[in-house]
Amino acid sequence: MATSMGAADLDLSLLRTFLAVVQYGSLGKTAAAIDKTQPAISQQMIRLENILGQKLFARGRNGIELTHHGKLLITYANRAVDLNDETLLRLRGEKAAGRVALGMSADVALIGLAPVLKRFQSIHPDVELGVTVSSPARLESLLRAGKLDLVIADPTVLTSTPAAKWELPMGWAAGKDLNIDRSRAIPLVLIESPCVWQDEMLESLRRSEWKWRVAFESASLDAILTATQSGLGLACLPTEIIRKFKLGRAQGMRLPSPPGLQLGLFRSATLASGARTMLEVALTSLFGPTAEVSNHSTDFLLEAPKASSRLPALK
Repeated sequence: MATSMGAADLDLSLLRTFLAVVQYGSLGKTAAAIDKTQPAISQQMIRLENILGQKLFARGRNGIELTHHGKLLITYANRAVDLNDETLLRLRGEKAAGRVALGMSADVALIGLAPVLKRFQSIHPDVELGVTVSSPARLESLLRAGKLDLVIADPTVLTSTPAAKWELPMGWAAGKDLNIDRSRAIPLVLIESPCVWQDEMLESLRRSEWKWRVAFESASLDAILTATQSGLGLACLPTEIIRKFKLGRAQGMRLPSPPGLQLGLFRSATLASGARTMLEVALTSLFGPTAEVSNHSTDFLLEAPKASSRLPALK
């Protein structure tokens, strides 16, 4: 591969600071979070713009905002930092150790992350893994405070920019003994948590003029699976979960297609530890390495992060 000897190389420290600015939404907040002065961060961003030959920030109505090139850089900066951290860990032969804190919203329980986390713990016994399940607002607060290293949640309900996004295809699952009478309200098995995709699913039933009632509601995946298998009602679940647990499909009922489950992986702006990097590798490997999302696939897919139109203003 040809290289340009005259071109300046990207400085990873500049990329890390850039991602911190995106994470915290302003130069002042970033300075306080990473223990640097605001002028120092401003100078770093000027250096980064000079290397790239593009403006990353522009003055907007709400302060300084990311330009088109600034939004585009988010993807490449995340990739560069990830590759650097993973390369150092692998080539140095280091074992992950220390504490890593993972946060997730209640609907993420539908993915069935427990086996993945258990395997991670067995591979890295020196890592102290802590998991917090809470509301998106609290998760984001803990992430910004540096009390969580990684968060998995719906990217549409967090203001932070995700390092990666996934879309999980969903399907209707039913137990073998469930009989549906079109003239009566269909019984539903729901997750006990406000979540965007479930609200969209219920709205699609209303638009299709399906009457429904809540037959069972729980925040536990095991409880939802048991209720569905016993025929208490229909459940909207990831297609991979339906296949894995050999649940029946609600076919021939002309139900509206459920929306995909959107998930994002969010990082703390604090310096990544080896434990955090290895946990992130384990999580992303669960969803697969492909960079495209297909709404028709039954596999978990990883989507390269896209520039978000909901980026915070940078002041």
